[in-house]
Amino acid sequence: MVLFLNGPVQNGDFTFRNAPGKAVGIRLASALNKVLGQPEVPHLWNTATLSGDIRYRAQDRPHALPRAAFELAHLTNKYGPGMPQPTTVVTDADPGVAELALTIVDEHLANGVLRIGAANVQECAGCGHTVGLGARRCTSCTNECLRVRSTRHLIKDNAAGQATSASELLHIRNRRRQHHLDEISRHVPHLLLLSRPRSHGVRLDALGLHGHVLDPRAGLHVTALFAAQRQGAELAAMTVTPNALAHIAAYASGFVDHHGHRLRYALHGRVPYDAVPALQRVYAFHHADDSDRRVFESWFLPLLALRNKNRTHPGQLPALVKYFLKVRRAEPQIDQDETAERLREKITMGDPDWVMDKHLLAAALNRYERLMPRV
Repeated sequence: MVLFLNGPVQNGDFTFRNAPGKAVGIRLASALNKVLGQPEVPHLWNTATLSGDIRYRAQDRPHALPRAAFELAHLTNKYGPGMPQPTTVVTDADPGVAELALTIVDEHLANGVLRIGAANVQECAGCGHTVGLGARRCTSCTNECLRVRSTRHLIKDNAAGQATSASELLHIRNRRRQHHLDEISRHVPHLLLLSRPRSHGVRLDALGLHGHVLDPRAGLHVTALFAAQRQGAELAAMTVTPNALAHIAAYASGFVDHHGHRLRYALHGRVPYDAVPALQRVYAFHHADDSDRRVFESWFLPLLALRNKNRTHPGQLPALVKYFLKVRRAEPQIDQDETAERLREKITMGDPDWVMDKHLLAAALNRYERLMPRV
């Protein structure tokens, strides 16, 4: 059986109320797990970010919280009305995540997949932050004095043709539809640096890389893998947008399989929540009550994003409201058990087309209604 986890959300300056699209992956994972009868899973967060470093440095230093407590306080404010409170949260800098990450790194150092060696990088002459070779100023402190020098890093050598194919990591029945994602894999640098000079994250001091942490793009894979292991899941699917996948795919190799636990991607698109307020007349026309609206916006639209891998067009929303309400108000089918089994099979196999099958959607909705009764 597959367990769904959200791709770690960056702990930035937002709340789910003013940025509901950031909760799509969380809501999608929760909805799919409920259909499969899986327990609630933790919400995953990415806290080892440059914006977090800058925000932390801006604190009133005499009253500054430790970084982990600072990040936790910041992310707990994200939740509000209409957003289910998590049973727990896991961040990419938690002790359990760090322990697993270092275990994986040690194993890969021993078998030659990774190595520690010198690499030429461009960095800020002021704060030491590593910046891209084409950059003209430091993205951390805005200093324009940059230098290129040789420093020790955790390195993965990607020989030609050995990069992991992005489509091989998709939890999807028909990979041919996502064949274009393999283009991402072909642009992996020959020399991939997996360490970054930061103070927060999976610290690599034990490897002799003092002041360095594991690159957050590898760290977020370990975060999901750790959560999967803690839940006892052999296969976990991390909900992620195609755009996010383009940024993290290169860092997956070596961090998605460990001791019988596998991590894959469940691609989903974006939901046009900015267009939802314009649906009031549509709701009124169909006599939709508050419960109808809540379930449509927070449950059905995230599920639809699993089918629409890019973005649902705002112009489709009125027709989708009509479809959803028709399914919700229909009489239950006689063969509910058989339909529910077909639904579970499609989700387990990564077939998202069931969302637009009224019988299968009704089975999923029935499961949701029993667990989350109308209020």
